[in-house]
Amino acid sequence: MTQLPTRPRATHAEHERHPDVLAPVNVTLRPPAAEPLTLTSRVLDVEADAAGHTVVTVDPPEGYDPAEHRFDATLTWTYPLGRMECPVATAPARRRYGRVWLLRPTAQPVRRQERAYFRARLSLPGALEWTVTPDDDPDGGIDHSIAGTVADLSEGGLMLLMRTTPPPVAAEARAIVEVDGDVLAQDARIVRHVPLPDGVGVGVAFTDPSLHGDRIRNLVFASERRRLRL
Repeated sequence: MTQLPTRPRATHAEHERHPDVLAPVNVTLRPPAAEPLTLTSRVLDVEADAAGHTVVTVDPPEGYDPAEHRFDATLTWTYPLGRMECPVATAPARRRYGRVWLLRPTAQPVRRQERAYFRARLSLPGALEWTVTPDDDPDGGIDHSIAGTVADLSEGGLMLLMRTTPPPVAAEARAIVEVDGDVLAQDARIVRHVPLPDGVGVGVAFTDPSLHGDRIRNLVFASERRRLRL
């Protein structure tokens, strides 16, 4: 079986505090006595005000008055492991490159849960094992295994961060997670690849989420409760 790493790498918490420069974002405005309006923009800069608080500078959305203030708005962006949402107040400003909106967070960003299974950001040893069958030898096969760090886990699957070539999308694999010294292994399928600054994230869907479902669910909920306390 694949040797699991004993010192997992750090997860990508930076993407959860604010969107990256030049990243596309959505700004949802809530005008008085009107339906919410979602506008598309992009991040021009991430600044800090005099008090050290983060300020996200964005393009004024096309077709909307850039001189208006809005005190009830929401900034939404995606990053490799999910989607983030943060309430903000908007203010017009000018920079050397033109007119901008300054978005000042009014509360902490939160992750949005949009999957069938509740998930949590974790850092656990993990691995994938799979077999490649050569086209010229349908009866043969080459076994592969890669160890990495589980950064996102739910009953239904996980995201494994690795530094080498991952198994192809749609490949059948064996997913392995180490939890408190116990090795949880189960059949799975590769569903996506996510390019990351220090490697690649491999999205994995478990074939039978019920196999270790109770153990993983308890772990995920305990992790989320601990995060909220902190």
